Amino acid sequence: MTDTVSNVFTIPPGLPFLKTLVEKLCSGELVPGFRYDTADPLSLAGVTIFVPTRRSARVLRSELVDCLGGRSAILPIIRALGETDDDSGFFDAEIPAILDLAPPLPNTARLIELGRLILAWRNQLPRAVLDVHAESPLIAPASPADAIWLARNLSDIIDAMETEELDWAVLGNARCR
Repeated sequence: MTDTVSNVFTIPPGLPFLKTLVEKLCSGELVPGFRYDTADPLSLAGVTIFVPTRRSARVLRSELVDCLGGRSAILPIIRALGETDDDSGFFDAEIPAILDLAPPLPNTARLIELGRLILAWRNQLPRAVLDVHAESPLIAPASPADAIWLARNLSDIIDAMETEELDWAVLGNARCR
């Protein structure tokens, strides 16, 4: 009878999944014959890991960096299963409206643009509104630095709405507590 090696592994539900996966991969317990070599920064470069979402891919990269403890290494290829480079069928119908969109702004440019929009909004507020809310919590930025601070919060809200795939109309129904 030949010895067979199982390629199905489980992680107990009480353990952090991605952190445990990284620890087992680097220690050599996950793949027979593979162990991360701290002396060779290329030892992880030949590994490909498939995860279900882009978010889990980002978290996995972070867990790998934490596990390596500041040592230099080329990280493995991490692919989200929902990602595809296959464009077949994408151009069959009319050109999608998404192709007309500008590429996303880098984070710094995004914050500067949101800060500019916040300052423009502040400048459009009537003086009467600002006088009425002088003692209550109407937050209108007093300086460009304040606008950037508010832009960070606005950026977080935008990202959360997109990540959770929420409709922007629900913000109109939200109540402050």
